[in-house]
Amino acid sequence: MTYKILITDDLSPQGLAHLEQAEDIEFDIIKGLSVEDLARTIPGYDGLIVRSSVKVTEQVLQVADKLKVVGRAGMGVDNIDVEAASMRGVIVMNTPGANSVATAEHTMALLLALCRHVPQAYRKLIDGQWDRKRFTGIQLYRKTIGIVGMGRIGARVALRCQAFGMEVLTYDPYLADEVAEELKVERVDLDELFARSDFITLHAASTPETHHLINAETIAKMKDGVRIINTARGALIDEAALLAGLQSGKIAGAALDVFPEEPLPASSPFLSLDNVVLTPHLAASTVEAQRDVGTQIVDQMLDILHETDFRNVINFPLVDASILKTLRPYLNLAEKIGSLQTQLADDAIERVEVQIKGEEMEGHLKPITVAFLKGMLEPVLDQTVNYVNASHLAKRRGITVSQTSGGDPTLNYPNLISCRVEWNGGGHTIAATLFNHNEPRIVRIDGYRVDVRPEGIILVVSNHDRPGFIGTVGTLLGQHNINIAIWRYGRDKPYGEAISFIGVDVDVPENVIDTLREHELVVDVKKVFL
Repeated sequence: MTYKILITDDLSPQGLAHLEQAEDIEFDIIKGLSVEDLARTIPGYDGLIVRSSVKVTEQVLQVADKLKVVGRAGMGVDNIDVEAASMRGVIVMNTPGANSVATAEHTMALLLALCRHVPQAYRKLIDGQWDRKRFTGIQLYRKTIGIVGMGRIGARVALRCQAFGMEVLTYDPYLADEVAEELKVERVDLDELFARSDFITLHAASTPETHHLINAETIAKMKDGVRIINTARGALIDEAALLAGLQSGKIAGAALDVFPEEPLPASSPFLSLDNVVLTPHLAASTVEAQRDVGTQIVDQMLDILHETDFRNVINFPLVDASILKTLRPYLNLAEKIGSLQTQLADDAIERVEVQIKGEEMEGHLKPITVAFLKGMLEPVLDQTVNYVNASHLAKRRGITVSQTSGGDPTLNYPNLISCRVEWNGGGHTIAATLFNHNEPRIVRIDGYRVDVRPEGIILVVSNHDRPGFIGTVGTLLGQHNINIAIWRYGRDKPYGEAISFIGVDVDVPENVIDTLREHELVVDVKKVFL
């Protein structure tokens, strides 16, 4: 099989070399694509590699008939509609670590340039003006910097600021206390960070919660004469509020590498301010970072297309190939249970509960649940269902999903997946296990103990446990030249209620199933394909 990859921006020669060395890969480089251009181009491609200039919208994803993965050569994915990609079953990944050193160093370059008026002084000097007094700066030593976002980049900025003798505050709701202690930074809330910081540098992702994090209200809480640096995302700052703060003197200066609209319009008022340092989204633009980003995004994409690893994927429940190898038999089993549940259900499933027990599955309840949902939804949907979109599709259909660890204490198996589904007026509970790590078995359905290999064509017959039932059914199937491969029987008590799993070698016509249903000992018959 050959995979096709579309690349919409510059990629390092080293990254392209990795693609050229892959025998099953074809790729095209087409730059400067608008959304409409990309929508016309994307059909037929399995992979898409973008940077920040190209937008991957729902319009694009709707026509991406073969697309499996979108790779962002960089960290931010705000130019990709991740939710729409997830609904389409398209993996989205980025390269968060490849350019973190470059971005941290550029942050320091902007910080120093802002404090010492480097661009402004240079401009005057080449104009023939020697004006030392006008460009008197300030020192970083013994100043306080507030870092919003203490991820890979924020942590590197903190280390470099400490080397300058600065006190470092941070706001990051996901930063553990022990990590903050290890980094020697002080965790504070946003209001305290704004009130105490001489400098504020932004290293947060662009989300609805962080949109216009810097605005008129938050600027009012800051120290007079604060200086702001942004190498993260332009959407973090309300430009009108920042402009007003710079013009009033509340903000002494700003250094900006990113903007809400890029390229920065020639009419931008920031271009005429003396207390602003601007660069054209250069933070990741070093030779080393471009090399690393290019090779990393290519290697990640090849691994995903070949299903050998899932690094830096942001919408996929599994990210570690070693874990995937161990879990694969359990994921396959969960899919089988999900498919069986759907085919046995008398109505649309409304509620799902998944339980797991077993050391190899411990800590992996979410992917097991996603695998179950994938198996459950595939028989009833006319679109691709995979591990990326299964949860989203279930939510859209109004299915309530719960997950718990544990299992049926009456079933003494070292590993067990138990799934309960409910619909209007009914429900089923199915439990399954693996023998020798690779032999799947259904071991219980509702109150019946069974031992069924979930594969092939199976008639699931609910019946009254009476003499002659098995012979009658066998005779009927034999009369229609339908060979029985296996028959597994479970009952609640002698002469009580029972369930049969009858595996057959060929499909069973509907008229034969109707004849079975008419039998006085048969309650119901369902034909399932596993």
